Amino acid sequence: MNKKRFNRSLYADFMMSGLRDLMRIGILLIGISAIIIASLIMHMYLTQFVRQQPPLTAYCSDMAIVITAGKELENVKILDNRSSTLHTFQRIPAGSQEFFIAPSQGVYAVQADDYKVVVHCVKPQILPSRMYD
Repeated sequence: MNKKRFNRSLYADFMMSGLRDLMRIGILLIGISAIIIASLIMHMYLTQFVRQQPPLTAYCSDMAIVITAGKELENVKILDNRSSTLHTFQRIPAGSQEFFIAPSQGVYAVQADDYKVVVHCVKPQILPSRMYD
C-alpha cells in the first residue's frame, strides 16, 4: 500500500514539475514577445511620427528678415505680399543665416523649392521716455 502511495506521489511531483516548467517557458515567451512589440512600436514612432526638421526657418526682427538654413539651400527667394521677388539668395550653407532688410511693413514670404515660410514685419515702436517730476 505504501508502495502505491509512493508511486502516485512521484507521478504527481513529475506532473507538477512539468507544469512549472511549462509556466516558466510561457512567461519567458511572453517577455520576449513584449520586447519585440515594444521595439516595433519604437521603430514606427521613429520612422513615421517624428516630425522632420524644416529646411529653413525665418522670422522678422526690427524690419530685418532673418533666414536660418537647416540644410544647404539654393535659390532662396524673398517674396512680397503680391508674390513678386524682392531678393534671391543663390546659396545658403547648412546651419548658417542670411538676412534681408524689408523695405516696408507687411507680410513677406521666404521660399526655398516647395517650402515656404511667411513672416510679418513691423517697425519697432520707440516709446517716449517718461518724464518724472
